[in-house]
Amino acid sequence: MDLSGPVKQSSRFLRRQLLEFWAITTILLSSGFALTDLVERHREVIADAEHVRTLVTAALSTPMSPAIRQALFRRYTSSEREDELDGMNVMLVIDRNGRVAYTSRPNWVNLSITDSLVSQSETNDADFQAVVNCFRNGQDNCVLLESNDFQFRSSSFTVVRPIEMPRQDLGLGPERMLLLVNYDPGVVLVEFSQDLIAFVLIGASTAALLTLIVWLLLSHRLLPRLMEASHTDGLTQLMNRNLFMEQAKELLAEAEERRGDLVFAILDLDHFKRINDTFGHSCGDEALVHVGEILRTVTRPNDLVCRFGGEEFALLIQGSREAASKALERLRLQLEMSRLNFAGHHLTLHTSVGAAATADCGYNIDYLYTTADKALYSAKQGGRNRVAWSDGRMLSRLSR
Repeated sequence: MDLSGPVKQSSRFLRRQLLEFWAITTILLSSGFALTDLVERHREVIADAEHVRTLVTAALSTPMSPAIRQALFRRYTSSEREDELDGMNVMLVIDRNGRVAYTSRPNWVNLSITDSLVSQSETNDADFQAVVNCFRNGQDNCVLLESNDFQFRSSSFTVVRPIEMPRQDLGLGPERMLLLVNYDPGVVLVEFSQDLIAFVLIGASTAALLTLIVWLLLSHRLLPRLMEASHTDGLTQLMNRNLFMEQAKELLAEAEERRGDLVFAILDLDHFKRINDTFGHSCGDEALVHVGEILRTVTRPNDLVCRFGGEEFALLIQGSREAASKALERLRLQLEMSRLNFAGHHLTLHTSVGAAATADCGYNIDYLYTTADKALYSAKQGGRNRVAWSDGRMLSRLSR
């Protein structure tokens, strides 16, 4: 069975679908890579702020003068920190009164968090402003505020954490303070935007590899099987009528160009209704399967054979009328001599055949079918179990 034509048509459709698959997969993969990178960069900022918190907490717990502690914080935040995140703008330690106790900017010490110099545009994100508004409104427990780590910021980025400073006076509890670590605007998005092109290229390459794998699996394994299944009669495993007519037209067109000989034949089981009524439809199905096996055995690989519908089969035989006549007669005898065994019954199957040759009727598939069908009618009228031929003139007489 030659499936090259249908497979090529389906391959073109499949290529269009795979192109869409590649584009959608590229978008999904690129988005996934970008989102993963964005989350990772966000996590790096939080981790850096936690590192600063650890340092500040250790410094506050160590006995030293405020001046030395301030110098320590100033030196840490202004020096190049190996393997640390770039982009820290300012570090602030706020006491319970809302004043800057320690900071990376010495000129801000003792300023109120609500001072315009502190709450400038560089620190206009929601977390920083929440702290400013809390102290401005005189609310209690402002030093217990804490930022949400799972919120993405497109402006400046502030990590807010409550901390404690042990008091030197005996009997007094630790002094609660608030740590604000503010990062430059776009600290997450700047490097992320630089990597976006790389994510698209990686996504496109990965999607192309996945598309190639899917194409190979479909085109070499699944597609031919699907095409064969869609053009095969489910009961007899012969080609179905649609594929037969499609390929018959192609063979007839080729034969007409080179003036080759072909024979179109219709085979019909005799008294098939009687088999169904007597032994049941299961026996009828077995009879059709049996005929299909005989047809595959007797016909040549370059002949077209199909189940045309019901108990009717069609053949397109390459060769002259004389050669085809012998082949059809041999087929009829082969079927008559074979026995169908069903539920302990041995049934003999007879068939009537109507045939028409291109030498007599031309190369039009519809005309050949109509002519062969009239010949089949003649075989049935003549007593069944025989091969009848028509040269077209019989058609004109019978149609009057």
